[in-house]
Amino acid sequence: MNPKVIKKINKLWKGVYPYLARYIIDLCGRQEGDALELGPFSGGIAKELLSLSSAWKVVVAGEPQEVFDPLKKEIRGTPVAERMMIRPSPLSPLTFMDQSFDLVIFRGALFFLTPTILREAYRVLRPRGLAILGGGYGPYTPRSVMEEIAQESKRLNKLLGKRWITEEELVGMVQEASLGEEAEISQRGGLWVILKKKETWSERDLTLSEALCLTNHEVISLVGGGGKTTLMFSLAKELRGKGLKIITTTTTKIFEPAAGQTPCLVIEEDQKQAIELVKEGLNCHGHVTLAAKRFPGGKIGGVNPDLVGRIAQELQVDHLIVEADGAKGLPIKAPGDHEPVVPQTTSTLIPIVGIDALGRPLGEEEAFRPGRIAELTGARMGDPITPPIVATLITHPHGLIKGAPLRARITPFLNKVETSEQERRATEVAHEVLRNGDRRIGMVVLGKLFYHHPIVKVIRREK
Repeated sequence: MNPKVIKKINKLWKGVYPYLARYIIDLCGRQEGDALELGPFSGGIAKELLSLSSAWKVVVAGEPQEVFDPLKKEIRGTPVAERMMIRPSPLSPLTFMDQSFDLVIFRGALFFLTPTILREAYRVLRPRGLAILGGGYGPYTPRSVMEEIAQESKRLNKLLGKRWITEEELVGMVQEASLGEEAEISQRGGLWVILKKKETWSERDLTLSEALCLTNHEVISLVGGGGKTTLMFSLAKELRGKGLKIITTTTTKIFEPAAGQTPCLVIEEDQKQAIELVKEGLNCHGHVTLAAKRFPGGKIGGVNPDLVGRIAQELQVDHLIVEADGAKGLPIKAPGDHEPVVPQTTSTLIPIVGIDALGRPLGEEEAFRPGRIAELTGARMGDPITPPIVATLITHPHGLIKGAPLRARITPFLNKVETSEQERRATEVAHEVLRNGDRRIGMVVLGKLFYHHPIVKVIRREK
């Protein structure tokens, strides 16, 4: 398929996507969740979905990747970018794990649809999830909008070699996919297959705090790369939702949090005054983010690690979460001589690695201090990053557990485990860590912090 023609179709249909997004939202009957939009025509509905509700997160997937270049450019630096991921994936098989999404959207599916693709869309749906696959303007799009683009759309579709599918053919595909009981064929504004996943019994999803086995009044320090800030504020939001009082802070630097991440921000260098302001903030809001000062580039931080211990003792706070390391936004890092800045009152240390680093060459683009990683793990610059390299980086005394207080539990968190292959390789890392790591490491958590359901699984040390 010609990527230039695909880009033209996506641009032409911009006026239709808001109506399709509204129709799909009404069809699925929910205002939040994890959505997947598939295929080379993806992105337009995803953007509109995110504008309709701030509680959706969307993964845009398909091939060829170059058709998504305009979308990447369009969302760069916008709030939408924080709730949208663009991931390469063939349509069959999809790379994503079972039961990953509450909603699957595939507009323009009639170019590609097969029984296998129908089964794959159903496979990645969570229980009670909905998938809509097909083509058309949808029932909400005004006739004036359709008439404005109809002729040009037909011409471009013809250039792409669009094949036409009858309702009978679609019914045959559904039956071949063994989805007859789960599927509905709709001709409202086009031709669509609507799949509804049955609610089946399964174990309840673990929350972050459950997976991390947090006890009472923890000081939790986060080190490494690949999601520290996201984990800090996601965990704080979850704990605050349980009615607990939470402080988030950093002994290094983080970007100033958005209003949705923290309800109260205190920036104060004087320790006595900082404690008073934090105390007031906890009483009013229940969650306070503390920094000592602002830095150039929109960053804040610099809290003295001794102050963390003092606050933990003096204030009635349930948990104190500290980002104690910096990684310049990269998925993997090794600490420098002055890092990490871990408070000695830390009760749980969480080394974090973005598992998306696996398979990529060890270098500046993927790793912070790649030369130091090479020294610690025996790897060479340019070598593919492998599970043993990651496991050694986590467990080495001068690696990611460096500075862990003797009494602290150590719980590695492998983030961005989003595909079946990433789950397999992350599991390999976890077993290697538990086999050769410090005895303070009792388990390894596999997660995907972008998603509403962030825990993939917990792998525990065998007794």
